[in-house]
Parts: sequence; structure tokens; C-alpha cells
Amino acid sequence: MGSSNRTLIFATIFLYLLLHFPSQTEARGLKSPAKCPKSLSQVCKTSPNYAFCVRVLMSNPLTLLAPNTKGIVVNALDIVRKESMKTSKFFDGLANGKGTVPAFKPALKECASDFKKASGLMNLKVLEGDFATMDVNYALDDARSCETKLSMDEVNIKSIPAAIKNWKNFYAVANAAALTLENLQN
Repeated sequence: MGSSNRTLIFATIFLYLLLHFPSQTEARGLKSPAKCPKSLSQVCKTSPNYAFCVRVLMSNPLTLLAPNTKGIVVNALDIVRKESMKTSKFFDGLANGKGTVPAFKPALKECASDFKKASGLMNLKVLEGDFATMDVNYALDDARSCETKLSMDEVNIKSIPAAIKNWKNFYAVANAAALTLENLQN
């Protein structure tokens, strides 16, 4: 292949990429809650924090590639499942930390287990039609169980309230997704 053919091929590829990929300005605009796709907006409209929901879902490229609203719901649940596992690992790390007060460890281990159970509930195969939000609410019950145990054992670690609050923000995304799933099936 001659150098003129290579130049033509590279120029063609460059031109194609230039015309088919969004500019940085367009890409930033896509992350704006005001400019989200209609199906994504449909999922997030019932979330108490619409902007957070949109930002979280649009942070994952699979959301924009989802063929329909159900695809966005599946992606939302996957994101929250991963966040639940991250929170479980956070508590597990505290429970197994060398500097952790020994009296706090049982409550921290229980919290790790609670958030691990919550991650299992963030699965479309687990959610049952008209009861999807109820199933997702079991995950919130697990988080509340953790909070109760921490309170009863008087666990006082500064990073815990922020971790639980962060998880609850993600939970709200899952709850909005489950509600959307129920509405799609009715």
C-alpha cells in the first residue's frame, strides 16, 4: 500500500471521527440534567434528587447506549448494586481495621453484611413486577438495620454517616428505577 493510500485512509478515519464524536462542549451539555434523554428523565423524575439521579446514570456510558427505558433501569440497578458492595466493603474494612475499637466490630460486621444483602436486591431478576419498589425497599430496611445496630452499640466513627448518606442517595436512584419498572408493566 502506497503512502498516498495510507494518508487517504487516515484522513478518512480522522474526518469520520471528527464528525461523529461530540465536542467537549456537547459532551458537557449531555451531562447536564436539563439535556438528558427522555427515557432517562422518565427514570429520574420520581427520584427525590433528580439532578443526582441524572448525573449518576449519565456517568455510565451504558446508560446512553441503553435501547429503551428498561435498559436504563437495568443499568441503574447495576450502578446501585456496585455502590452497595462498595459500602459493604467500607464497613468490612472498618470491622477488620487494626485501630477499630473491638466493641464496635460486631456492629460493623453486621453493617457489612446488611449492605451485601442490599446489593443482592438490586437485580432485575429479583424484582417482581408490581412489587419492584417493595423489593428495593428491603435494601433500605437493611441500611436502617445497620443504623439501628450502630446506634445501639454506640458506634461513633466520623466517616460512617457520610457513607450511609451517600448510599441512600444511590438507593433513591434504584427506587426511582424500580418505580419506573412498575409503571412500565402496568
